[in-house]
Amino acid sequence: MDKLKKRLSQIAFILWDLLAVALSTFAMYRFRYSNLDNPPYAMQHYQTQFILSTFAVIFIVNLIAGCYRSVWKHMGLGDSLRQMISSFASFVILAVAHRWLETGYRFEFVAGVCILTFLLMILGRFSIRLVTATNVRFSRSTGDKRVLIYGAGEAGRFLQNKLSSPHENMRPVVFIDDDESLIGRRLGGIKIYGGREQMKEAIKKYFVDEVIVAIPTADRETLEYVLEVCRQMKCPVRRFGNIADVDLNTAVVANINLEELLRRDSVKLNMQTVKEFICGKVVMVTGGVGSIGSEICRQVLSFGCAKLIIYDFNENGLFYIDAELKEKYAGQYCLKLGSVRDTKRLKEVFDETKPQIIFHAAAHKHVPMMEINPREAIKNNVFGTLNVANAAIMHGVEKMILISTDKAVNPTNIMGASKRIAEMTIQMLNGLSDTDFAAVRFGNVLGSNGSVVPTFQKQIEHGGPVTVTHPDMRRYFMTIPEAVQLVLEAGAMAKGGEIFVLDMGEPVKIYDLACDLIKLSGLQPNVDIKIEFTGLRPGEKLFEEISLKDENVTKTSNAKIFVMKPLDYDQSELAVDIKNLQSTLDSGNICTMFNAVRKLVPTFKHDDAEISDINGHIENTDDKIDTQKLDVINDRGEQVDAQ
Repeated sequence: MDKLKKRLSQIAFILWDLLAVALSTFAMYRFRYSNLDNPPYAMQHYQTQFILSTFAVIFIVNLIAGCYRSVWKHMGLGDSLRQMISSFASFVILAVAHRWLETGYRFEFVAGVCILTFLLMILGRFSIRLVTATNVRFSRSTGDKRVLIYGAGEAGRFLQNKLSSPHENMRPVVFIDDDESLIGRRLGGIKIYGGREQMKEAIKKYFVDEVIVAIPTADRETLEYVLEVCRQMKCPVRRFGNIADVDLNTAVVANINLEELLRRDSVKLNMQTVKEFICGKVVMVTGGVGSIGSEICRQVLSFGCAKLIIYDFNENGLFYIDAELKEKYAGQYCLKLGSVRDTKRLKEVFDETKPQIIFHAAAHKHVPMMEINPREAIKNNVFGTLNVANAAIMHGVEKMILISTDKAVNPTNIMGASKRIAEMTIQMLNGLSDTDFAAVRFGNVLGSNGSVVPTFQKQIEHGGPVTVTHPDMRRYFMTIPEAVQLVLEAGAMAKGGEIFVLDMGEPVKIYDLACDLIKLSGLQPNVDIKIEFTGLRPGEKLFEEISLKDENVTKTSNAKIFVMKPLDYDQSELAVDIKNLQSTLDSGNICTMFNAVRKLVPTFKHDDAEISDINGHIENTDDKIDTQKLDVINDRGEQVDAQ
């Protein structure tokens, strides 16, 4: 079909040239001989032969010069010069032929015909270009953007129909798809022009204003290729649909973000298992307005929980999540302001709401901040967890899932050590109550509060430099929805006492992360935005680990979730050590607290010089640990007052 259209276009081109020769001949005859009583015999009787012979020469020369290979609507200066040279060559050939054959046609007549023919041919070619450009400008003047859709699959067809709505102000003009069997076909009258290699050509040929990627499962390589092509062509690029969109009706056209560039294979969630775990249950999320906590809230509501309790100390965060959820989930959740350090407030909330499942996401997690406020890390992450766990036991909660971190493995900072103690504590409590306790351990999540991404984005907005601590620093990254989906399934799997480890894929260089963000802004790393290295901060290490060497890691039914069997602890000794750690919070010597942490976490490797520096920064606080019993239970079934 396309070859036929191209051939018909060339035939139309040739017929126009024949018409141009005929019109030029008649015009020159009228101009030169119409007023004469006795015009030349040749002009009177052989005009048709003159027209055909002249056209034959012009046609052959144009064919040799490649003048019929040009596309009319893209006629440019180079095509005009080629046509001019071809016309001049045709004139020379015709002038010599008529002089040699003594046909009676004078030199000036032949020259006039060739000049007029050239002008008419150029006029015809540029008129097509003018009409096309006028149509494009008209569509733009009405606000319609000419859109190239990358992906002619289900999402691409859905987007095409969506953009057909008048209020969208966007008009699809061409498809690009890497499926060779689709190339050359049409969807809704719009051509599938070619694969990704033809994208530049298509953007230019169809006067594209914007590219939209309509492949929800597009991998990093594809997105990076499209971004680079669009950067070179100075063409904006967005995408329609992503891996989190279950229904295309809810998908939107949005900017490509860093999460999508780093996304790996899609998470295959066991929907039935998770639904059975959540549906009809009263679920409580501590730290419910944080990055992970708020996403847990969204997904728990989507799985049909009977009631959701969002518990957090951040009143502004509670206000904003209420504004987000109330339109869709009004009456299905309640907001509770309170701290996990406040055992009385926890008891009030538990008595009122009677939760059956708890996701404990409340934690201090910013490593450098906890390095200069180490007591707060222990108070919140260790004893806050104990408070929630104790309330769960006393109120007969079915399951409590602790959200942990890869920084708990061989920690070099107090935040990681505090999370490791929290893991050990819930493992100890698991066998001593009817509540099933488990932890889920994973690395950094993109876009979370305190992550490097917002920092880099602000630095880029201000023109740089972007600061990276070390060129070789690597971290495991997941998107927030991906992490939470796996957390929910791990929670459904939990039988009690496990530490689940999420498959984080390959670690990502922070330097590469910075480069990706700069490119997403349409700029070049170290050209438009400089990248500077600042050195490791207190408590940081170049690489994070995901499990301890002596932990027995086994696979689960989900290839992205691993489970570690609990280590054997002397529960009585652990209870005493936790009590000792608690007593150090009230002492003035920070080294005593760090020694108590080392007793609990022998793999804790912290620089003593940094502890001395911490002593110079921390201030005394009246925020003492709650004096209510935490009921840490030893292996003889006795209750040990952890105070």
